Amino acid sequence: MRPLPEIDLARIAPMSRDEKRRALQQVQLGRPPYSYAPVRATISDVLNVQSDLIGPMPATPWEKIKQTIEKKSRSDAEEQANLRVAEGFFDYVQARQIVGRRLDVFPLQLGIGTKVVYWQSVLLILNDRAVIPFLDPRRAKGLTANGRRFVFSVMHERIRAADPDYADVALAVVQFTRTEEGPRTPVIFTDEKIELFTFDELDQMVRETYELWTEILEGRTAQTRRRGAAGGGGLFS
Repeated sequence: MRPLPEIDLARIAPMSRDEKRRALQQVQLGRPPYSYAPVRATISDVLNVQSDLIGPMPATPWEKIKQTIEKKSRSDAEEQANLRVAEGFFDYVQARQIVGRRLDVFPLQLGIGTKVVYWQSVLLILNDRAVIPFLDPRRAKGLTANGRRFVFSVMHERIRAADPDYADVALAVVQFTRTEEGPRTPVIFTDEKIELFTFDELDQMVRETYELWTEILEGRTAQTRRRGAAGGGGLFS
């Protein structure tokens, strides 16, 4: 079964059952024009992640990040979309002298074997506060307020609730302005004053979402088979 993109799962899971079905049908019919995989592949350089073994190192130059994104992009549109996000975030980090440290966290399992990861593998130091971010670079169909609440809840369950050492860490969702040209500036949302979903609520939402997603995909497969049978043809036609 084709898994749902993480942002679509977070966006759709908190919806009512009828809203879920309609939103999932749109996901099933549509295909994004490009991926943000190139910027995710360079996120350690963008966020100035330092090695605990080597010690402080100079920030990676923007030109090197740009070249990596250009190499990893599969089209001009993908290249430009990723460069605009990366440059906006890079400028933000450099202006505030943000430093990152690598953070390895295992996925959280929800529903029937669904493993989710709603964080970048980095701990940022911002204004003397430790922050763990999740990146949502989409211009359309990105995280809603409830989608961000879902993400914060998953982050809390897997990171803060699971390890007392991270009890005081701030959680952040990073989205970006929808400007038509130039770098897209980060817009930072935190979990402050947000009532989080419980683990059981998260589990039930994911379970229901994937039950509906399975129904939709199986319906599409059955419809394709019926059309193929009705069309006939083949070696002996």
